[in-house]
Amino acid sequence: MVATAFSLWYTGLIPMEMKDIIQKPEGASMNFLHLKYFLLVAEELNITRAAERLFISQQSLSNHISNMEKELDVKLFTRSPKLSLTYAGDLLVETATQILDLHSQFLAKVGDINRHYMGVLRVGISHTCGLALLPEILPQFQAEFPMVEFSLFEGNSTHLEDELAHGRVDLIVCFQPIMMEGVEVVPLTEEKLMMVVPKSFTDEIFGERAGEIREQFSSGADIDSFQHMPFILIKRGNRTRSTVDQYFSRHFFKPKLILETENTITTLAMAEAGIGITICPELFLKTIHVTSSRSASDPLDFFPLTDPSTICKLVVGYRRDRYLSHFGERFIQLAQNVLGTAEDQPAGA
Repeated sequence: MVATAFSLWYTGLIPMEMKDIIQKPEGASMNFLHLKYFLLVAEELNITRAAERLFISQQSLSNHISNMEKELDVKLFTRSPKLSLTYAGDLLVETATQILDLHSQFLAKVGDINRHYMGVLRVGISHTCGLALLPEILPQFQAEFPMVEFSLFEGNSTHLEDELAHGRVDLIVCFQPIMMEGVEVVPLTEEKLMMVVPKSFTDEIFGERAGEIREQFSSGADIDSFQHMPFILIKRGNRTRSTVDQYFSRHFFKPKLILETENTITTLAMAEAGIGITICPELFLKTIHVTSSRSASDPLDFFPLTDPSTICKLVVGYRRDRYLSHFGERFIQLAQNVLGTAEDQPAGA
């Protein structure tokens, strides 16, 4: 499918500011591929890195950009002292994003009409949530929709909301609250926060009573017992960390914090190595292959925090003003199935 710059403006897909840029529609040949290439260069602001991501030569990508500039009769980038967007380039970023988004929605609508499910599902999710959920969701999703490309965007909740707001993802999987307006929120599950404690710590603190304490704390930890033990937590700015900090504040607990990291997987690995205690939603324990039948040789204890305010609500969010494809709806349903919160249905339901 090819759309010229002139036809896109004429049909209302390019804002009026771009009219002055498009001086000569005759012979225009800009298409969706060119727009995708341009957006990737605008994101990277580096031709070499963008070409590597596209698996094309640097020269080929440079030629694409130069041809777009010739067609539009305007510079999209300044080349020195380093690559940066011009005013026209900034306008085209906004416009190209809208054009490709509308194109994606159109394909999804047509696919739903004729049930020839094709297109792209763009999902935003944190690295740890993805590791816990996607291995169980994607095999069935791909079996049901073999012609649908699955595109993954990873980041924290704030980053994911920004991607959703700008139309770069179709839906996000994150913990509440979602701060942006105009978002349809679908509940997935409610997760307890768990203290992940090296068993050596429990043994050191409680000695001969360690077994008794493990049984007692299995229904709720007394965090004060671990006052002098080292903690390893996710960095501030993460919603799980905000919930943990609020819990600490309510219980007048000041952890002996020895390390903060961006990645929950790192905190769990450190706990497994006996370096410190961490706290995370119970769902994330899947990432260290924790099962309900743990043996005595496992190096970790898992104690829930029973304060009701520590419940983390995992949800899917998508924009109300955007068309959500049938396969997007099915992805949500499969996520609910994995988490035990929905009845399974076939793809054509």
